[in-house]
Amino acid sequence: MYRIVVFGLTALLTFSLAIIANAEMSEKAQMGRELFSDPSFGGTLDPAKASGMSCSDCHADFDESATPDGRIRAGHSIVGVPHRGEAKGGMITAEMFARTAGGGGFCYQHFLQKIPSDKVDPTAIPEDQAEALMAYFGHVSGDNRGPEFEIAMLDKDAASAAAEKIIAMEGDSQRGWKLYGQACNVCHPTAKKSGIGSQLVRRRPPRDLEKRKHQIATYVRKGGFVMPFFAEDRLSDQDIADIVAFIAKLVEEQK
Repeated sequence: MYRIVVFGLTALLTFSLAIIANAEMSEKAQMGRELFSDPSFGGTLDPAKASGMSCSDCHADFDESATPDGRIRAGHSIVGVPHRGEAKGGMITAEMFARTAGGGGFCYQHFLQKIPSDKVDPTAIPEDQAEALMAYFGHVSGDNRGPEFEIAMLDKDAASAAAEKIIAMEGDSQRGWKLYGQACNVCHPTAKKSGIGSQLVRRRPPRDLEKRKHQIATYVRKGGFVMPFFAEDRLSDQDIADIVAFIAKLVEEQK
């Protein structure tokens, strides 16, 4: 009986805190919360252009170091965004920062609408939506400045060199399967089935497996057309080597 009462009080307290937290969230922040997880971005995206991705596919809206959920996202948590002042390795300056929702305007065009990165206008995000996202980022951040990190965006040659190093490493395919599930599965439902991302293991194995392994490692480090890149603080070289080993093992099993 004692345990039941304690559990009931705990559940009641948790429920009460949730109600308080929701009550404190402004209407603008609530709009931002909905946009954050909506692949249609409030129904404003052209369905013929929408990639099917949402902000929440690449970014957590909580402190990942304090409460990890087992996923490895390409982007860092939105906790602390209002305190950063610039984004995208300096591409988004302080003057543009709020208007672009802390850099979210870049993702709004590039990742959600498949607009080439060199043609993106990060201020094209509707102003009220940028304000709503910033309100939500502020709500989840408070005084928490979020993780410290540096964005190193690799060009084609640097990504290729990184891939050479990675595929020369010995990978653990079993660990690679676990990492694939944590980092890749949201866009590539399985290695053999396409989703937002392409099918990584095709019915016909590649003629040159080493070339294919190099391509995959390069994409992970540099990103693709609508694929975000994973920096070393999100996936290490060894992590990628393990993922590549997992994919290569599936390819070999098909032969």
